Amino acid sequence: MHYVLLDDSINFDGYTSGRRAIGGAERAFAALAGALVKRGHSVTVFNKIQYPTWCEGAKWRPLDDFQSLADADVVIAYRKPSLLGSIRQTKHRVLWWVGPVDPLNGDGAKQFFDSLKPSIVFSSAAQKSAFKGTVKSAVVAPGVRAPFWEVETEVNPYPEVGHDMPIPARSPDHVPPPHAVVTTHPQQGLAWTLDIWTKIIHPQVPAARLAIYSASLHKGMKGEGVAPELAPILELVKSSVGANVVVMEPRGDKGMADVYRNSRVHLYPSFSQDLVCWTLRDSQAAGLPAVARVAGGTEDVVVNGQSGFLVPDAMGFGNCAVQILTNDGVYRNLSQMAGSEARRRTWEAAAADLETFVASLGDAPSA
Repeated sequence: MHYVLLDDSINFDGYTSGRRAIGGAERAFAALAGALVKRGHSVTVFNKIQYPTWCEGAKWRPLDDFQSLADADVVIAYRKPSLLGSIRQTKHRVLWWVGPVDPLNGDGAKQFFDSLKPSIVFSSAAQKSAFKGTVKSAVVAPGVRAPFWEVETEVNPYPEVGHDMPIPARSPDHVPPPHAVVTTHPQQGLAWTLDIWTKIIHPQVPAARLAIYSASLHKGMKGEGVAPELAPILELVKSSVGANVVVMEPRGDKGMADVYRNSRVHLYPSFSQDLVCWTLRDSQAAGLPAVARVAGGTEDVVVNGQSGFLVPDAMGFGNCAVQILTNDGVYRNLSQMAGSEARRRTWEAAAADLETFVASLGDAPSA
């Protein structure tokens, strides 16, 4: 079957996340393309790439080149419904939606659905339950790229801050030092997390370090400018340095996997619009326990009390983090469950679920 994937966000390809950090949504888009090829399909990707290339067996083409494509069996538009009209000859149109569903419930969306008659693939049950439309839809849970569940690491994840410590290959008895990581966008709960860190966590665990992974704040810490709305958060981060807070530049898949495996807890403040929780899925696969608020899609990712803790308030957030940072047994048990093979979700499995959904639409040739 010939799948065509469309995205018009940024310039990236199927190998970009191995070279540098990109958003979770972009990594997912690239991963599905390669997974569909492994499942035996032909795949053409159109996005803002500058030059044609091949990645994991999929053809990647500049977005404007879609006019040269005669037809397709399945056209998948990522996050932008209007892209579905780009290719006229196709058996099925599928909108792959990873954000809040409010835009799909308005009058304008109804006209779009009536015109192009697409189906929808959601990434979480929370999205599907909030959708009020009548078009056929399904939940295809995202996979996790291989570097996050491959169990080997040998590098120091904190070379920039001068902590020259040997990092052994991961084993069942591996217990990292009391390092916590935050990957949230600075405007989506970082100030709340820092308040808990400075008032609850750090006073009880003075040796603990909090590493904030943020490209924008990393630039700001080096004296480069940040967006005006980030300036107050940057000042808050600077004022927290005395509580062993550091800001790190996000890395590619392998680099972040190493960080997760050699940290003790992922502090995930959560917010209602974060329905997929990309980095939380990655860190869980790498065996990193999490403490997260019950918001957005966290309940789809963290098994409360088994792979981490889902908490309702700041006090619970801080106390659970302290427990993981200080109790080796708690860490080991949560880590084992978080990264267990039984919970492993590959992108090939996600592609198989997509195939099943497409087949249910009718008149779909086999791969």
